[in-house]
Amino acid sequence: MTIHKMLLATVATVALQGVAIKAYAADVTIGVPSWSHAQIIANVIETVLTDELGIDVAMVPGTNPVLFEAMDKGSVDVHPDVWMPNQKDLVNKYVNERGTVLLSENGYTGSAATCVTKATVEKTGVKSIYDLGDPEIARLFDTDGDGKGEIWAGAAGWASTTIEQVRFKSFGISETFEVLVMEEELGIARLRAAQVSGEPLATMCVIPHAMWKIADLVVLEEPEYDESKWNMIQPTEDPDWLEKAHVEVAWPEMNVQLAYAKRLETDQAAAAEILGRISFQTEEISDFIYQATELKRDPADIAGDWMEANPDRIRGWQGL
Repeated sequence: MTIHKMLLATVATVALQGVAIKAYAADVTIGVPSWSHAQIIANVIETVLTDELGIDVAMVPGTNPVLFEAMDKGSVDVHPDVWMPNQKDLVNKYVNERGTVLLSENGYTGSAATCVTKATVEKTGVKSIYDLGDPEIARLFDTDGDGKGEIWAGAAGWASTTIEQVRFKSFGISETFEVLVMEEELGIARLRAAQVSGEPLATMCVIPHAMWKIADLVVLEEPEYDESKWNMIQPTEDPDWLEKAHVEVAWPEMNVQLAYAKRLETDQAAAAEILGRISFQTEEISDFIYQATELKRDPADIAGDWMEANPDRIRGWQGL
Protein backbone atom coordinates (compact mmCIF):
# COMPACT_ATOMS: atom_id res chain seq x y z
CA MET A 1 0.00 0.00 0.00
CA THR A 2 1.39 3.42 -0.90
CA ILE A 3 2.41 5.69 1.95
CA HIS A 4 -0.01 8.48 1.01
CA LYS A 5 -2.89 6.05 1.46
CA MET A 6 -1.86 4.86 4.91
CA LEU A 7 -2.06 6.93 8.07
CA LEU A 8 1.00 7.36 10.21
CA ALA A 9 1.27 4.91 13.11
CA THR A 10 0.48 7.56 15.71
CA VAL A 11 -2.75 8.54 14.04
CA ALA A 12 -3.70 4.92 13.44
CA THR A 13 -3.16 4.15 17.11
CA VAL A 14 -5.45 6.98 18.16
CA ALA A 15 -8.10 5.87 15.69
CA LEU A 16 -8.04 2.25 16.82
CA GLN A 17 -7.93 2.56 20.60
CA GLY A 18 -11.70 2.68 20.86
CA VAL A 19 -11.76 6.48 20.79
CA ALA A 20 -14.85 7.54 18.89
CA ILE A 21 -13.13 10.03 16.61
CA LYS A 22 -12.37 9.80 12.93
CA ALA A 23 -8.80 9.93 11.68
CA TYR A 24 -8.26 13.32 10.02
CA ALA A 25 -12.05 13.78 10.31
CA ALA A 26 -12.49 11.56 7.25
CA ASP A 27 -16.01 10.81 6.04
CA VAL A 28 -15.23 7.09 5.94
CA THR A 29 -12.33 5.24 7.55
CA ILE A 30 -11.35 1.85 6.15
CA GLY A 31 -9.59 -0.70 8.33
CA VAL A 32 -6.77 -2.55 6.60
CA PRO A 33 -5.80 -6.07 7.79
CA SER A 34 -2.31 -7.41 7.21
CA TRP A 35 -3.00 -9.89 4.39
CA SER A 36 -2.25 -8.80 0.86
CA HIS A 37 -5.59 -9.14 -0.87
CA ALA A 38 -7.40 -7.27 1.93
CA GLN A 39 -5.09 -4.34 1.25
CA ILE A 40 -6.01 -4.48 -2.44
CA ILE A 41 -9.73 -4.59 -1.69
CA ALA A 42 -9.28 -1.65 0.70
CA ASN A 43 -7.67 0.34 -2.12
CA VAL A 44 -10.55 -0.49 -4.46
CA ILE A 45 -13.07 0.70 -1.86
CA GLU A 46 -11.09 3.87 -1.19
CA THR A 47 -10.94 4.78 -4.86
CA VAL A 48 -14.61 4.00 -5.53
CA LEU A 49 -15.84 6.07 -2.59
CA THR A 50 -13.49 8.94 -3.42
CA ASP A 51 -14.00 9.04 -7.20
CA GLU A 52 -17.68 8.17 -7.40
CA LEU A 53 -19.00 9.91 -4.28
CA GLY A 54 -16.37 12.58 -3.70
CA ILE A 55 -16.04 11.76 -0.03
CA ASP A 56 -12.88 11.89 2.06
CA VAL A 57 -11.53 8.44 2.92
CA ALA A 58 -8.77 7.44 5.36
CA MET A 59 -7.22 4.01 5.89
CA VAL A 60 -5.79 2.57 9.11
CA PRO A 61 -4.16 -0.82 9.79
CA GLY A 62 -5.56 -3.21 12.35
CA THR A 63 -6.25 -6.80 13.36
CA ASN A 64 -9.67 -8.42 13.20
CA PRO A 65 -10.64 -7.87 16.87
CA VAL A 66 -9.39 -4.28 16.83
CA LEU A 67 -11.22 -3.40 13.61
CA PHE A 68 -14.53 -4.89 14.76
CA GLU A 69 -14.35 -3.05 18.06
CA ALA A 70 -13.45 0.14 16.21
CA MET A 71 -16.48 -0.25 13.91
CA ASP A 72 -18.61 -0.69 17.00
CA LYS A 73 -17.11 2.33 18.79
CA GLY A 74 -17.08 4.71 15.82
CA SER A 75 -13.42 5.13 14.85
CA VAL A 76 -13.45 2.78 11.83
CA ASP A 77 -16.23 2.19 9.31
CA VAL A 78 -15.16 -0.71 7.09
CA HIS A 79 -13.47 -4.11 7.34
CA PRO A 80 -12.80 -5.23 3.74
CA ASP A 81 -12.42 -9.00 4.18
CA VAL A 82 -14.32 -10.92 6.87
CA TRP A 83 -13.91 -14.71 6.77
CA MET A 84 -16.53 -17.03 8.21
CA PRO A 85 -16.44 -19.19 10.25
CA ASN A 86 -12.96 -17.88 11.11
CA GLN A 87 -14.38 -14.69 12.63
CA LYS A 88 -17.58 -16.22 13.93
CA ASP A 89 -17.10 -14.88 17.45
CA LEU A 90 -16.68 -11.30 16.21
CA VAL A 91 -19.60 -11.54 13.79
CA ASN A 92 -21.82 -12.99 16.51
CA LYS A 93 -20.90 -10.19 18.91
CA TYR A 94 -21.03 -7.14 16.66
CA VAL A 95 -23.39 -8.19 13.83
CA ASN A 96 -25.87 -10.54 15.51
CA GLU A 97 -25.88 -9.37 19.13
CA ARG A 98 -24.95 -5.68 19.18
CA GLY A 99 -26.23 -4.92 15.69
CA THR A 100 -23.63 -2.20 15.12
CA VAL A 101 -21.94 -3.88 12.14
CA LEU A 102 -23.44 -5.10 8.86
CA LEU A 103 -22.18 -7.57 6.25
CA SER A 104 -22.29 -7.02 2.50
CA GLU A 105 -24.96 -8.82 0.49
CA ASN A 106 -22.59 -11.06 -1.45
CA GLY A 107 -19.07 -12.35 -1.09
CA TYR A 108 -16.73 -14.98 -2.39
CA THR A 109 -16.12 -18.51 -1.16
CA GLY A 110 -12.97 -20.10 0.16
CA SER A 111 -11.71 -23.29 1.73
CA ALA A 112 -8.76 -24.43 3.80
CA ALA A 113 -6.95 -27.65 4.61
CA THR A 114 -3.55 -29.12 5.41
CA CYS A 115 -1.35 -29.75 2.38
CA VAL A 116 1.97 -31.26 1.40
CA THR A 117 3.82 -30.95 -1.88
CA LYS A 118 3.52 -33.66 -4.52
CA ALA A 119 7.21 -34.45 -4.01
CA THR A 120 6.48 -34.99 -0.31
CA VAL A 121 3.86 -37.63 -1.11
CA GLU A 122 6.30 -39.39 -3.42
CA LYS A 123 9.09 -39.40 -0.81
CA THR A 124 7.13 -40.10 2.38
CA GLY A 125 3.89 -41.77 1.32
CA VAL A 126 1.89 -39.32 3.45
CA LYS A 127 -1.81 -39.33 2.57
CA SER A 128 -3.71 -38.49 5.74
CA ILE A 129 -3.42 -35.64 8.22
CA TYR A 130 -3.02 -38.30 10.91
CA ASP A 131 0.20 -39.45 9.24
CA LEU A 132 1.83 -36.23 10.44
CA GLY A 133 1.29 -37.34 14.04
CA ASP A 134 3.72 -40.24 13.52
CA PRO A 135 7.10 -39.21 15.02
CA GLU A 136 9.02 -41.21 12.43
CA ILE A 137 7.25 -39.47 9.57
CA ALA A 138 7.55 -36.08 11.28
CA ARG A 139 11.35 -36.42 11.40
CA LEU A 140 11.37 -36.44 7.60
CA PHE A 141 10.12 -32.83 7.76
CA ASP A 142 12.80 -31.73 10.26
CA THR A 143 14.97 -28.90 8.94
CA ASP A 144 16.67 -27.71 12.15
CA GLY A 145 17.82 -30.99 13.68
CA ASP A 146 15.54 -31.02 16.74
CA GLY A 147 13.78 -34.23 15.70
CA LYS A 148 10.47 -32.51 14.99
CA GLY A 149 9.09 -31.34 11.67
CA GLU A 150 7.92 -27.81 10.97
CA ILE A 151 4.51 -26.80 9.68
CA TRP A 152 3.19 -23.31 8.88
CA ALA A 153 -0.14 -22.43 10.53
CA GLY A 154 -0.45 -18.92 9.07
CA ALA A 155 0.40 -15.39 10.14
CA ALA A 156 -0.19 -13.75 13.49
CA GLY A 157 -3.50 -11.90 13.51
CA TRP A 158 -5.27 -14.26 11.09
CA ALA A 159 -8.30 -15.92 12.66
CA SER A 160 -7.50 -18.97 10.54
CA THR A 161 -4.11 -19.24 12.24
CA THR A 162 -5.62 -19.83 15.66
CA ILE A 163 -7.99 -22.40 14.14
CA GLU A 164 -5.07 -24.20 12.51
CA GLN A 165 -3.19 -24.20 15.82
CA VAL A 166 -6.20 -25.87 17.44
CA ARG A 167 -6.56 -28.34 14.57
CA PHE A 168 -2.87 -29.27 14.70
CA LYS A 169 -3.21 -29.86 18.44
CA SER A 170 -6.41 -31.87 18.00
CA PHE A 171 -4.91 -34.08 15.26
CA GLY A 172 -1.77 -34.65 17.35
CA ILE A 173 0.47 -32.77 14.93
CA SER A 174 1.69 -30.25 17.49
CA GLU A 175 3.30 -33.15 19.39
CA THR A 176 5.51 -34.08 16.45
CA PHE A 177 5.82 -30.75 14.59
CA GLU A 178 6.87 -27.26 15.54
CA VAL A 179 3.89 -25.12 14.60
CA LEU A 180 5.16 -22.00 12.85
CA VAL A 181 3.30 -18.70 13.06
CA MET A 182 5.00 -16.34 10.64
CA GLU A 183 4.21 -13.68 8.11
CA GLU A 184 2.68 -14.72 4.80
CA GLU A 185 5.81 -13.82 2.85
CA LEU A 186 7.94 -16.15 4.97
CA GLY A 187 5.43 -18.98 4.82
CA ILE A 188 5.28 -18.75 1.05
CA ALA A 189 9.09 -18.55 0.84
CA ARG A 190 9.26 -21.95 2.60
CA LEU A 191 6.78 -23.36 0.10
CA ARG A 192 8.67 -21.96 -2.86
CA ALA A 193 11.96 -23.39 -1.60
CA ALA A 194 10.45 -26.84 -1.06
CA GLN A 195 8.98 -26.85 -4.55
CA VAL A 196 12.46 -26.21 -5.97
CA SER A 197 14.40 -28.58 -3.69
CA GLY A 198 11.85 -31.39 -3.49
CA GLU A 199 12.36 -31.65 0.29
CA PRO A 200 9.30 -32.68 2.34
CA LEU A 201 7.05 -29.83 3.43
CA ALA A 202 3.69 -29.61 5.21
CA THR A 203 1.68 -26.43 5.47
CA MET A 204 -1.71 -24.92 5.94
CA CYS A 205 -3.28 -24.25 2.55
CA VAL A 206 -6.15 -22.02 1.58
CA ILE A 207 -8.22 -21.14 -1.44
CA PRO A 208 -8.06 -18.47 -2.77
CA HIS A 209 -4.30 -18.05 -2.72
CA ALA A 210 -1.26 -17.81 -4.96
CA MET A 211 0.28 -20.89 -3.32
CA TRP A 212 -1.49 -23.15 -5.83
CA LYS A 213 0.44 -21.47 -8.66
CA ILE A 214 3.73 -21.64 -6.74
CA ALA A 215 3.78 -25.34 -5.86
CA ASP A 216 2.17 -28.68 -6.71
CA LEU A 217 0.08 -29.12 -3.58
CA VAL A 218 -1.77 -32.22 -2.39
CA VAL A 219 -4.58 -31.92 0.17
CA LEU A 220 -4.28 -34.48 2.97
CA GLU A 221 -7.25 -36.68 3.83
CA GLU A 222 -9.22 -35.55 6.90
CA PRO A 223 -12.50 -36.47 8.61
CA GLU A 224 -15.39 -34.67 6.94
CA TYR A 225 -16.63 -31.43 8.44
CA ASP A 226 -19.12 -31.94 11.27
CA GLU A 227 -20.49 -28.82 12.92
CA SER A 228 -21.03 -30.68 16.21
CA LYS A 229 -17.30 -31.46 16.35
CA TRP A 230 -16.14 -27.94 15.43
CA ASN A 231 -15.51 -26.84 19.00
CA MET A 232 -13.50 -23.71 18.30
CA ILE A 233 -12.68 -21.02 20.84
CA GLN A 234 -10.88 -17.85 19.77
CA PRO A 235 -8.43 -15.91 21.98
CA THR A 236 -10.99 -13.09 22.19
CA GLU A 237 -13.37 -15.51 23.91
CA ASP A 238 -11.09 -17.26 26.41
CA PRO A 239 -7.40 -16.85 27.31
CA ASP A 240 -7.15 -20.67 27.54
CA TRP A 241 -8.51 -21.11 24.01
CA LEU A 242 -5.79 -23.47 22.80
CA GLU A 243 -6.22 -25.88 25.70
CA LYS A 244 -10.03 -25.85 25.69
CA ALA A 245 -10.80 -25.89 21.95
CA HIS A 246 -10.92 -29.09 19.90
CA VAL A 247 -11.38 -29.29 16.13
CA GLU A 248 -10.68 -32.73 14.67
CA VAL A 249 -12.58 -32.37 11.40
CA ALA A 250 -12.00 -30.75 8.02
CA TRP A 251 -12.76 -27.11 7.39
CA PRO A 252 -16.23 -26.18 6.13
CA GLU A 253 -16.61 -24.05 3.02
CA MET A 254 -15.90 -20.45 4.02
CA ASN A 255 -17.77 -17.32 3.03
CA VAL A 256 -15.96 -14.00 2.83
CA GLN A 257 -17.79 -10.69 2.97
CA LEU A 258 -17.15 -7.01 3.56
CA ALA A 259 -18.26 -5.57 6.91
CA TYR A 260 -19.24 -1.97 7.59
CA ALA A 261 -20.62 0.08 10.45
CA LYS A 262 -24.42 0.30 10.51
CA ARG A 263 -24.22 4.02 11.33
CA LEU A 264 -23.14 4.63 7.72
CA GLU A 265 -26.73 3.96 6.64
CA THR A 266 -27.54 7.30 8.24
CA ASP A 267 -24.24 9.19 8.13
CA GLN A 268 -23.10 8.17 4.62
CA ALA A 269 -26.10 6.51 2.98
CA ALA A 270 -24.66 6.45 -0.55
CA ALA A 271 -21.44 4.88 0.70
CA ALA A 272 -23.39 2.29 2.69
CA GLU A 273 -25.33 1.27 -0.43
CA ILE A 274 -22.10 0.71 -2.37
CA LEU A 275 -20.46 -1.16 0.50
CA GLY A 276 -23.46 -3.46 0.75
CA ARG A 277 -23.09 -4.47 -2.90
CA ILE A 278 -19.30 -4.87 -3.19
CA SER A 279 -18.15 -8.40 -3.92
CA PHE A 280 -15.31 -10.21 -5.65
CA GLN A 281 -14.84 -13.63 -7.20
CA THR A 282 -12.59 -16.31 -5.74
CA GLU A 283 -10.43 -16.39 -8.88
CA GLU A 284 -9.93 -12.63 -8.70
CA ILE A 285 -8.71 -12.87 -5.12
CA SER A 286 -6.19 -15.55 -6.06
CA ASP A 287 -4.90 -13.27 -8.82
CA PHE A 288 -4.67 -10.35 -6.39
CA ILE A 289 -2.55 -12.44 -4.04
CA TYR A 290 -0.31 -13.68 -6.83
CA GLN A 291 0.36 -10.17 -8.10
CA ALA A 292 1.09 -8.86 -4.61
CA THR A 293 3.19 -11.73 -3.24
CA GLU A 294 4.92 -13.07 -6.33
CA LEU A 295 5.10 -10.10 -8.69
CA LYS A 296 5.64 -7.70 -5.75
CA ARG A 297 3.23 -5.15 -7.13
CA ASP A 298 1.85 -2.32 -5.01
CA PRO A 299 -1.73 -3.00 -3.80
CA ALA A 300 -2.87 0.41 -5.07
CA ASP A 301 -1.59 -0.37 -8.56
CA ILE A 302 -3.28 -3.79 -8.58
CA ALA A 303 -6.53 -2.18 -7.45
CA GLY A 304 -6.26 0.50 -10.12
CA ASP A 305 -5.73 -2.02 -12.91
CA TRP A 306 -8.65 -4.14 -11.72
CA MET A 307 -10.98 -1.14 -11.61
CA GLU A 308 -9.95 -0.03 -15.08
CA ALA A 309 -10.75 -3.51 -16.41
CA ASN A 310 -14.09 -3.82 -14.58
CA PRO A 311 -16.11 -0.61 -15.00
CA ASP A 312 -19.40 -2.52 -15.27
CA ARG A 313 -18.85 -4.16 -11.88
CA ILE A 314 -18.28 -0.77 -10.28
CA ARG A 315 -21.42 0.67 -11.90
CA GLY A 316 -23.30 -2.33 -10.55
CA TRP A 317 -22.08 -1.58 -7.03
CA GLN A 318 -23.60 1.89 -7.48
CA GLY A 319 -26.91 0.41 -8.58
CA LEU A 320 -26.54 1.81 -12.10
